Amino acid sequence: MKARGGALRLAGRVARLKKLLAALLFALALLPLSAQAEMEFHGALETLQAAPFSKNLGLTDSRSSFTGEVTVHAGAASAFVSLSAEYNGVSPERTGLSLGEAWMDWGAGGFQLRLGRQLVSWGAADGIVLTDVVCPQNLTAYAGLDFAGSRLPVDGVRLRYSFPVFAAEVLWIPLFTPARLPGDEQNPLYGVFYPASVDMGGAPLPVRVLEAAPPRTIAGGEYGIRLSAYTPALDFSLALFYGWNDIPHFRKDLSFSGAVPERLNLTPGYARTLMAGADASVPLGDFLLRLEAAFTGGGRYDRRAGETAAALLAGQIDEPVEKHSLKLLAGLDWNPSGWTLSAQYYEDLLPDAYGGGAARPWRKNALTLRVGRSFFRELLNLSAWCYLDLRDFDASAGASAAWALSDSLSLSLGSDFFTGGIENRGDYGAYADLSALWIKGIFRF
Repeated sequence: MKARGGALRLAGRVARLKKLLAALLFALALLPLSAQAEMEFHGALETLQAAPFSKNLGLTDSRSSFTGEVTVHAGAASAFVSLSAEYNGVSPERTGLSLGEAWMDWGAGGFQLRLGRQLVSWGAADGIVLTDVVCPQNLTAYAGLDFAGSRLPVDGVRLRYSFPVFAAEVLWIPLFTPARLPGDEQNPLYGVFYPASVDMGGAPLPVRVLEAAPPRTIAGGEYGIRLSAYTPALDFSLALFYGWNDIPHFRKDLSFSGAVPERLNLTPGYARTLMAGADASVPLGDFLLRLEAAFTGGGRYDRRAGETAAALLAGQIDEPVEKHSLKLLAGLDWNPSGWTLSAQYYEDLLPDAYGGGAARPWRKNALTLRVGRSFFRELLNLSAWCYLDLRDFDASAGASAAWALSDSLSLSLGSDFFTGGIENRGDYGAYADLSALWIKGIFRF
């Protein structure tokens, strides 16, 4: 495990150096424009400290970072690049330089072409992935982050054409970007994704996680198209995306010493996926109704524990099963005089898994709630949220208070709370020890 962690850290440093070099070359390409273009520079200094409610852990997060952003406008062309430097006192893998977005943009006659590293947001859901599958998530941190702040940019080409009430968008992403999982055993989230041992009916077996091998060829690129229409009574979009599952599935096998199993091996893999979906926003007086649906083919799910154990003990390789999913969401927003109130109902179905075939239940449904209020001319912002699984009643909840000390300086205090629900079966139970209180300060310039 230590050798694997060292290899991951080395590979991560090499990848970050390559991205940094690309960003510097990109910035140099902007210099000829600087004499005749408008250039803006913005930055932020941020620090966050998170202390768990559990007495058995130290800090679950401790990070300080600097982010710089440069924007250049020259006629119909523009460019943007952002770089971050972070020091992390809990997870060394996250210490270093990283490249955010780095793109060039041209627009003329209703057309907009954007090349480079960029964020792409689809759909109408708040914090739940249905059609918003283009950008993967950074899953190496959680405290004080919202869903938008955890998304990773992708390297690609986006062509958009806008009519007065209609827009068409086409995407090509030549190289796949997977979700970023914890690769350092010192990261408190490492144990959420990789168990230290498993029970196979005898003594606990240690687990070895092998290196992931994401697709790295242009032939394995991703493609997407989105059509949108805007009317006074309804905004709606249709989306189609052919790509890869961002989070790896795991193929399992046992290493034996004679006839006795001594280790469980997990081999990460990525599978092709196809998403077809739609979303709509409907104004209803003081309310906004949001609807979204997505059909996803090619998902991979673990088999039931008993079937997996029987196959492994027989010396077989356990492969996850392929299932198609249907996700549905309805949300309602209300903004009465300074308040922000939002509720969503969510269904996640595996229609072809009804009656068995996968460890995951064929139906999961959830309710999300969010409330916020600003005070003192928006100097103080209070918010609270909850994601409640209606099957096992596990939950993720939190609250925060943000105070603007000045136009540039803000201070936030918040908490993240997780519970496992009935018989600790829910997905959020794995995060229970990470329930924490956090404080964050941001200076922007």
